Amino acid sequence: MTASTSPTVLILGAGLVGLTTAYHLHRQGYHTTLLDHPDWLDGFRLKACNPAPILLGCHHESHRLLQALHQQPSAHHDQPIPLEFRLPEGRDVSYQSARLPGAFQWMMSLFSFQGLAWQDRWKLFSHVEQIWEQAQTLPTDLENRTAQEWLAATGQSVQARERIWGPLAHWLTGNDLARLSAATFVQLLSTIFLNDASDARLTHMPGSIEQRIMAPITRALGHGPIEFQTLTARPHLRFGERGVHDIRLQDGTTIQAQWYVFALSPHQLLALLPERLLTRYAYFAHVTDLTYLDEVVVQLTCREATHTPRLVLLPGRPFHQLALTPLGSGEISCRLSSLGDSLANLTDDQLVDAAIAELSQIFPNMVPKDILTHAIFREPHAALSLAPGTARLRPLQHSPIRNMLVAGAWTDTGWPANLESALISARRCTEIVTGRPA
Repeated sequence: MTASTSPTVLILGAGLVGLTTAYHLHRQGYHTTLLDHPDWLDGFRLKACNPAPILLGCHHESHRLLQALHQQPSAHHDQPIPLEFRLPEGRDVSYQSARLPGAFQWMMSLFSFQGLAWQDRWKLFSHVEQIWEQAQTLPTDLENRTAQEWLAATGQSVQARERIWGPLAHWLTGNDLARLSAATFVQLLSTIFLNDASDARLTHMPGSIEQRIMAPITRALGHGPIEFQTLTARPHLRFGERGVHDIRLQDGTTIQAQWYVFALSPHQLLALLPERLLTRYAYFAHVTDLTYLDEVVVQLTCREATHTPRLVLLPGRPFHQLALTPLGSGEISCRLSSLGDSLANLTDDQLVDAAIAELSQIFPNMVPKDILTHAIFREPHAALSLAPGTARLRPLQHSPIRNMLVAGAWTDTGWPANLESALISARRCTEIVTGRPA
């Protein structure tokens, strides 16, 4: 692989991020080689077999890629769904984004939301209004405070934090309020709820990440200058004065390119780098300080005659959220998930019992024989911890090495480590390589 006929790019990692980067480069005529290894995974709930995530309207990069990949009519039927909260007393409340212009939409949406007590709604409205009118400014130390501390300072009650803000933070970031950076939480709330009404609307996408994104990209890449190689051993990187010089494979062959994009998890990236880079550059040293949260998922297939997908946030419950997906023929998939340590020590049988108990509260008429199948997934490093101070640890796409780029949901994109963050990182790497918008 040489640079004699066309610009060349070598991408390490052929998961979601690597494929998306290759897709953008392919559309601009770049010769790309994808190296993959069975142990190289994207992580952060982005495995190929994972269900496609529920998208917010403000996930613009995700919507743009899906539109490009599915220009023809698709067999998939995406559906708008409400954001639901299952309150401790058994009442369901939904947040509905009002279809009104400008600031009127969030005002009306907030005042009509029954999940918050009237006093909490009024205090939040007053706080946002004062900032809007510049009578008050946001504290400058939000990155050093937790979301819990900030909400308490704005007058949000303990009940509001436990019933609404806590479950919302878990769903958006995987972090609880006592851990989450206030700066991250405030930025997310502003992006989702204080702009266009469409930004807060949810879209349920049936199918897996493989079916909705990775398989269409693979098909598109089948018509262009691209090479795939699956490795059986970790490659060796060689560095020169001008950056990455080449990559040496187990059989002794070398691959050289103008640009090297590392579309890997933080652990896999660090495993490829020589110790001298970790000690010389804070960019790489900071990556070692990132911390992660594990997830437990129980997925049940049940008999239930429902035709509408749902996302239900579960305050004060062992599981943090429930995603319901109709499967047809009177069956639904019920996916209950919990991030953190609360369920980590339970046995598989105990997890199934806890999941069935949760479903029986939501569907009182459900009986044990309605549970057809179950599966348990224990996912290490499912979410990135976003504690105060984490923002400075997340790396930008362009590393200190001149021709070395880093892509992944965990990098510094302004989003939690989710699908939107992963796709933004892929586009940014493309734009650095090409020098123009992707």
